[in-house]
Amino acid sequence: MKNLLTHIVVSLVGLALSVFPVSAQKPTSEKFKHAIERSEDSARLLSLLAQPNSGLPSGLMAKARIVAVFPRASRQDALVRRFLQGYGVISSRQDSGWSSSAFYQFTSAPRKFSGSSDETLAVILFFLNQDALSWFGDGKSKFKGERAALLGPVNGPESKAQAPEAQIVAYTYYNGKLNASNVDPDFFRDFILDQDNNINEPLYGARGREVLAGRKVDSASLPSGISAFQEALQKYCPAR
Repeated sequence: MKNLLTHIVVSLVGLALSVFPVSAQKPTSEKFKHAIERSEDSARLLSLLAQPNSGLPSGLMAKARIVAVFPRASRQDALVRRFLQGYGVISSRQDSGWSSSAFYQFTSAPRKFSGSSDETLAVILFFLNQDALSWFGDGKSKFKGERAALLGPVNGPESKAQAPEAQIVAYTYYNGKLNASNVDPDFFRDFILDQDNNINEPLYGARGREVLAGRKVDSASLPSGISAFQEALQKYCPAR
């Protein structure tokens, strides 16, 4: 009897070890709820920008090597300093298509911003330089000086703006319009991107920079909705 009980206990322990690691490896949708919302919100914004009447210059999406979308950016006040902060997703163009959505956050400290602390706006960046991926380090990436983003032009009712000759073209989106009037061009002159690895690592088993570099990801293991931004890029910014 003792040997039988021992055999049963050992079998149950073996069964538990074979089952629980597998279930623990698959991320749950609830754990990544906010990450899913960021990816889906960014995908929806991308679909709006792809519309002919969005104001986005024709051909800009096709030229982009890296696209970053932060669907909700808000003003933060820290003592005497005011800055903007937002959370979003970034993807890079690979030979086989677009990389998985790497999760990032940004901070910027423009000299003026007339919006109130409870207002939010979206921020979109198009990286046009062929070597743009090399600008992303394994820590914080600063975009200033020669690498500062330029506020992009918007197509007017009677004109068709062309994509500017710039390394990074930036837009804000507020109340259904590109380039909200409450943000001045200085917004993008001291811009910092930082990996949101509390999401990237448990989700992909990799840091944000590795995901941008094209780290292979088993999409079947991801929660539904995580790949929404990547799928939108495949649709609206197909490989050339």
